[in-house]
Amino acid sequence: MSYRIPKIRTMVVLFLFLLASGCSDRSEIGVHSQTVIRVDDHVLTLTEFNEFFEPLEMSCANGKTDDGSSVREARLRFLLQLIEEMIILRRAEELDLHVSSRELEEAVANIQGDYSENGFEAMFLKQAISFETWQERLKKQMLVEEVINKDLLEQISVKPAEIRNYYDKHNEEWTHGNQVRALHILLPKKEEADLVLKRLKKGEDFATLARQYSTAPESEKGGDMGYVARGDLPQCLESPLFTLKKDKLSRVIKTPYGYHIFKVVETRKAGKSKMDDWVEEIRERVRKDKLEIAYGPWLAKLRSRYRITVNEEAVQ
Repeated sequence: MSYRIPKIRTMVVLFLFLLASGCSDRSEIGVHSQTVIRVDDHVLTLTEFNEFFEPLEMSCANGKTDDGSSVREARLRFLLQLIEEMIILRRAEELDLHVSSRELEEAVANIQGDYSENGFEAMFLKQAISFETWQERLKKQMLVEEVINKDLLEQISVKPAEIRNYYDKHNEEWTHGNQVRALHILLPKKEEADLVLKRLKKGEDFATLARQYSTAPESEKGGDMGYVARGDLPQCLESPLFTLKKDKLSRVIKTPYGYHIFKVVETRKAGKSKMDDWVEEIRERVRKDKLEIAYGPWLAKLRSRYRITVNEEAVQ
């Protein structure tokens, strides 16, 4: 998969709730399995809908969601999202798209790297789902992304003039305060962090140890966080990082995320970043904007292609 889909609306990429593991593929539905959505021969029953919506409903306080909507309104929004998902997964069949075992394993590893060991397990307990169920949902999320990549993102190009135009229109974004470019290692236990710090002080390569031991997302880049400014990081990390001199190692820093070691490799004074520093970022923003525009008509075209029936009354 050559692209990562930008987040468009709340759409089909709701991570833990939406991508159901059991949309049925059957033509006959029993009287005890009322059909809510049918896309060609793919059916989602009321029982399945309620199972998928339950985690959202459990988070509602006094019959209201976080944004103040009623449970009924939330169920109807969720219904629309599930319709979109089923339509796009139907399109995946037409394109004969699949997620390989290797791709799935890599995606799981990347997500797991954002959590401590206990935090990753706690996520399943909180959502009351098994790892296998979560993994199946992730696989379908990836398949949805692949469809949108294939049908939309791969067709979107961004011209140099569009990048220049975006840069000029968002002038205030490129003005920054003092920045540092830092390397970062995150470890779950202090004993491990202390040992890594000792090895660094003896002259071992920071990037190599970051790739081997760090649990931070940037570990695969040798711990390189890129440039950060004040306000970009939690205060517990910002203070020690911005007092650190260039090419010096920090002490082991304890935070709620674990145990951190930093090294500042470059500093940059306040000023305005050149467009060349932001070309790739701007290109992705313009691509996302174009995707937002193209997504609605594309989905409408798919809806007209398939036989779709929806029982809205069943979920109210």
